[in-house]
Amino acid sequence: MSAPRPAAASASSGLSGLSGLKSLPVLMYHYVSRKKNPIAVHPDTFEAHCRAMRRAGWTGIGLAEAEAYLLGQAPLPPRSALITFDDGFLDNYVYAWPILKQYGHKGVIFAVTGRLEQGTPRPTLDDVRAGRVREDGLPRVDQPYVRHALGFDERKDLFCNWDEARLMEADGTMAIAAHSHWHHAVFAKPEYKGFHAPGHRTRTFDRVDFPVPWGLPAFPQRPALLRRAFVPDPQLVDAIRGLVPQDKAGAYAFFQDSGKVRELEALAETFTATPGGLGAHESDADRTARMTRELSDCAATLARELGHPVRSLCWPWGAYCDEARDIARAQGFSVFFATTMGENLPGSAAHVHRFKAKDKPGSWLLLRLFLYSRPWLARLYAKMRL
Repeated sequence: MSAPRPAAASASSGLSGLSGLKSLPVLMYHYVSRKKNPIAVHPDTFEAHCRAMRRAGWTGIGLAEAEAYLLGQAPLPPRSALITFDDGFLDNYVYAWPILKQYGHKGVIFAVTGRLEQGTPRPTLDDVRAGRVREDGLPRVDQPYVRHALGFDERKDLFCNWDEARLMEADGTMAIAAHSHWHHAVFAKPEYKGFHAPGHRTRTFDRVDFPVPWGLPAFPQRPALLRRAFVPDPQLVDAIRGLVPQDKAGAYAFFQDSGKVRELEALAETFTATPGGLGAHESDADRTARMTRELSDCAATLARELGHPVRSLCWPWGAYCDEARDIARAQGFSVFFATTMGENLPGSAAHVHRFKAKDKPGSWLLLRLFLYSRPWLARLYAKMRL
């Protein structure tokens, strides 16, 4: 079960009065891309947001300033906001970083550390504006789908690399923080609908913290840091591997043959007919080890690649349990960002509320900043949006 929202620390009233800021609005972006998506904002819209903030006197502050406020350690001036980006997509570097710099704002990327690779810095919007590259020389951040040789499209988002992450931190514009190591899900229970087969993929973060063979029953999935995992029976997995080819082309051909699919369905039914035959939930010790591995790998990778520890963690899908929170604290994290809406008072680092930035005009954003900078309006509006 997701942890309840904790009350703000007792320091909140004092710091709130000192700062003039009654509640810190925290914006949540994902893609800054020309490719339409429910969680994408067009680069022109993002620039309009940054321009509107600057003209209205709002400042996108740095992560360290926000952390000090959220931990109840330091005040913030009025019209401060924190601009966040989830996942570490390359378009944050190509488009968002140059635009933030242009308007004097700062931000933070919550990176899925296992997705960031080694490499050299690639061109950005700054290079286009300076005439160093043509616009068509930018990475394909506006074209996330790649056609597979088998005839279907797969979403293949590009992510920042570590050189780019260090470059963004070095100029003080964009901090890099934690969003877990792999952003995995887990299987939730021994019920299924269909099977894992090659085909059109519309999501990047659809991987399970389990070595999934082609042909495995499609068990329902839940965020990996939220709950205990259901683990398929090893004998079921071995039987499926023996029946379904495990190379993508072979598996694709298998699922085009209705007779082969019926054979797989019959195999799965033999395990379903036996109580517990499909698998069992992991033990307490295994759950603890899995969550510890995910969060410790994230913390260690950030410290190694950035050269400093990181204390802010954004929960994947905004979902976590008490044990995950305790493990995260043991790894050095002390400020936790969620996806729920509401107010952010000084001392509210245990559960930082955010609101989703949409592909709408700057006037839309300014109204949300007004609402979320006032605690009672933030609470009321959050309830209305449930």
